[in-house]
Amino acid sequence: MLLKEDIDKYLETIPPIPNTIKSTLFYLNGNDLVQAANIAKQDKVFSSYLSEIVNKPIFGFANSVKDVNQIFGILGLDRARQIVSSYYLQLIAPKKWEVFNFSNKKFQELQANLIIAWNEILKALKIDDKNLQQSVSLIPASLIVCEMMFRDIKETILLLRESKQMNFDEILYKMSGYNLFDIVLEIAKKWEYDDNIIAFLKDFSNYNAQNEMSETRRKEIVFLRLLINEEMSKPYIIESGLNDFFNFPIDFEESDIALFLKIRHKL
Repeated sequence: MLLKEDIDKYLETIPPIPNTIKSTLFYLNGNDLVQAANIAKQDKVFSSYLSEIVNKPIFGFANSVKDVNQIFGILGLDRARQIVSSYYLQLIAPKKWEVFNFSNKKFQELQANLIIAWNEILKALKIDDKNLQQSVSLIPASLIVCEMMFRDIKETILLLRESKQMNFDEILYKMSGYNLFDIVLEIAKKWEYDDNIIAFLKDFSNYNAQNEMSETRRKEIVFLRLLINEEMSKPYIIESGLNDFFNFPIDFEESDIALFLKIRHKL
């Protein structure tokens, strides 16, 4: 069995965010790209990661970019914050995924896709909120936690999926009383994320179309859910089984769906 206490213990073993990352984010949040880059390039592993992820085709750079100052300059503050926040996940990601049919290469692809698309959406909605921009990096973090927890009871997990036809989300909740976004919230607290990020994630997790909230908050939640639904419907995610964790009800307004499709696919 996977008990709530087991999840709590595992979350406690996740080390805090390294000082290099905290310092880099500090200067980025202060709009100082130059000092942020100077801090980041002191860590060779970190610098290598930045170069690797920004040279993926989705970022659309014509030439390979290696210099950290140049990387931050091209990315700008918003995307730089997101990528720095996502870096730490690479440090805690498993070298080999055993429960889910996934890999760190695919994990990086998921991170990059979410970062690019979420920035695109927020810009189109005219929402300028650095906390909201960074929040998207916590969703992939929860998938790492599930992989690491499930591998200790891998045979039980596979048996439940085959004999009971249970999906991963049902198994997680049945065994622990947690859903994926409970884990997201716990990670946000562990890593001392801003209270505004935690508040947004709570609203996101508990969202119901009937809930009373500002129109801006409603749009933030709806459009992030639409983005996740889109990403989770891609073949590489479906093949992994990770899409099980994201069964959002499709109770969105037609106007929201139309605008989302217009932003994402230029319809």
